[in-house]
Amino acid sequence: MKQKTALFLLLLTCSIQGFAQDRKPWILRALNAVKTYIDSSAVKGIDQRYIEVPKKPWAVVLKYNTNDMDLRATSTLSKEHLAQKGIDGEFTWESTFKPRSEISLGAWVGYRGYGFGYSYSLQRSAGRNITFGATGANYGLNLRIRRFKTHEIGAHYWGYDEDGHFDENEANAETWDDIMVRSAIFDGFYMFNGKHFSYAAAYDQSVNQIRSAGSLMLGVMWFQTSIDYAAPTNGLLIQMLGDVGRVKIHEGSIGVGYAYNWVPLKNLLFNVTAMPMLSLYNRTKVYFYDCNYDIFLEEGEVSPTGKKVVPDDDSWQEDITLTERGSHTSYGKVALNFDARASITYQFDRFFLNVSGQLNHFRHNVDNNQLRLTDWYVNASLGVRL
Repeated sequence: MKQKTALFLLLLTCSIQGFAQDRKPWILRALNAVKTYIDSSAVKGIDQRYIEVPKKPWAVVLKYNTNDMDLRATSTLSKEHLAQKGIDGEFTWESTFKPRSEISLGAWVGYRGYGFGYSYSLQRSAGRNITFGATGANYGLNLRIRRFKTHEIGAHYWGYDEDGHFDENEANAETWDDIMVRSAIFDGFYMFNGKHFSYAAAYDQSVNQIRSAGSLMLGVMWFQTSIDYAAPTNGLLIQMLGDVGRVKIHEGSIGVGYAYNWVPLKNLLFNVTAMPMLSLYNRTKVYFYDCNYDIFLEEGEVSPTGKKVVPDDDSWQEDITLTERGSHTSYGKVALNFDARASITYQFDRFFLNVSGQLNHFRHNVDNNQLRLTDWYVNASLGVRL
């Protein structure tokens, strides 16, 4: 009896130990479930005569990036606004915020089209870029976040003075303090011919396009940016811009476009994507500021609010102050934007080379203010599958 009991306990102990060894922690089981889903969705619904799914799922990519942004803001200083300053006339002021083209190095790590990338600028204070991406057989999602600062501004103004004479001037200058720009672009799209056409093959190389194919695409895009130059030493510039020192813009668009993958030779792929988009949601919030100097005062004039005349030298920097006095939110009309992309990819063994670029053009109109943003980048990449 004792021998049977001992044998039973031994078998029970071995069974418990075996069960404990087979029982993985919940986090590993969850990750394994996600992996299984991604692996199965990578091949689900595709025609493998057109699209090849590599056996090695991981991709590590080194990127060389050139990035540029041209932000053009136009505002009209109306007669009513200038009359408050004691001026009889009307002027349109166009300011351009254009940092130097950014050159950066970065990396992308992804698993079958789901990944994360980071680029670090080689130029001092030029900015940072963070990207997230997820692409499947019929869909794609991308998020690009950029942050940079600049001192460079271009000014162009024209209008009629109090004598009815037309005046126009143009100048490039550097602001006294930083202009901070933060922007984010999110886009998602659905491909109607995901069976034969792969966006992932052209832009994250998680699969290979082996025969030419194209697809109609439905896309959505969300763009937001904030421009902040509300530093005391920028107070004179702020006054020239209608007392606006900070701007936040949100814009939502929807569009229909077409993408085509051309495979002229084995392992060589060209892609072109074009999508006009209608901006259906346009929201702009501007923040107003007052400084203790008035650029519209002449020598000897006295401001009713006690503001000072700007001296001929730079002594105003020593005691200039800036105070936020409120904000205004407005909504713009429907506008036509544009999204265009292109890429070239060459595969060899586990490695691939890719050059790709994207161009976005946004237009935004609110009251007497217009905003034009052209944002583009070009990536040169070397990747390996693991």
